[in-house]
Amino acid sequence: MLLGLAAFVLLAASPAMALTNVTACGQNLSAPGQYILVNDLDCSGTSANGIDITASNVVFHLAGHTIASTDCDPSKGIAGIAVGGMSGVEIEGGTVRGFNDGIALSASSSRVVGMTVTRACVFGIALSGANNQVNTSVVTLSGVDGIGIGAATGTHILGNDISDNARVGVDISNFSNNNFVENNVINRNGILSGEQGGIAIFNGSANLIANNALNNNLNGIEIESPGNTVRNNTVNGSVNTGIFVLAGASPSIVKLNTALGNVLVDLADDSSTCSGNIWRKNTFQTDLAGGVSDGGPGAGCMR
Repeated sequence: MLLGLAAFVLLAASPAMALTNVTACGQNLSAPGQYILVNDLDCSGTSANGIDITASNVVFHLAGHTIASTDCDPSKGIAGIAVGGMSGVEIEGGTVRGFNDGIALSASSSRVVGMTVTRACVFGIALSGANNQVNTSVVTLSGVDGIGIGAATGTHILGNDISDNARVGVDISNFSNNNFVENNVINRNGILSGEQGGIAIFNGSANLIANNALNNNLNGIEIESPGNTVRNNTVNGSVNTGIFVLAGASPSIVKLNTALGNVLVDLADDSSTCSGNIWRKNTFQTDLAGGVSDGGPGAGCMR
């Protein structure tokens, strides 16, 4: 017991890890350690990244502050926070507004947590690499997609509010496999552009879309690539289709979802026979298989 108490006293007496102040647009966090943003930054007119992180094992605390820019030029790489080729990076606790991409995270084993990312010209958060996470963040009003997962594996998108983005709330593309989109609120995406909607898997396999609440998107969940699973989601009030599987996405699994009140149809499969796709234990009212009714609950290949 005395040894345990001594160890506790030594730990309590250890000095706190020093924080390096971040004070200006264009600052490069180039060494491992903890950094803190001490004031709001307006980087408009620079056509450059707000903050660059070029070291692994960096924790960047925004401490409730905002990094902002009105610059929008898709021909240039302009991100509010840019991370390239690093690992063990964490970005937390503030707001990024504007830029081409709010946060561009090309890294591994890194995390975005407790952030608000809003009004990005292209992507709210652009992710590539392995085993990254976006947790408990708000991603909204992006000019294209809220969260873009490209050339990525093992990404976890967990417990976020991803709403009111112009095209897709979460898109998975560019051969992205084994990613997880779970327990998010995903509302009103795709309305402005008139395409896509809540979640779209354009290219990639073994991705899991689970336990999300999707409401009033243009389309709810769109699967264009084979080998993916959609389960336990609630998809209501879509302007077009709740959940649909396109030709070429077979085999995919759609089970245990609730899709109700979607204006065009609740569930849809491009194939009249569902072509190897598994539709099981879903709650719905209307369905289409090959463009015609599959008979509703309890009939046809969509169940």
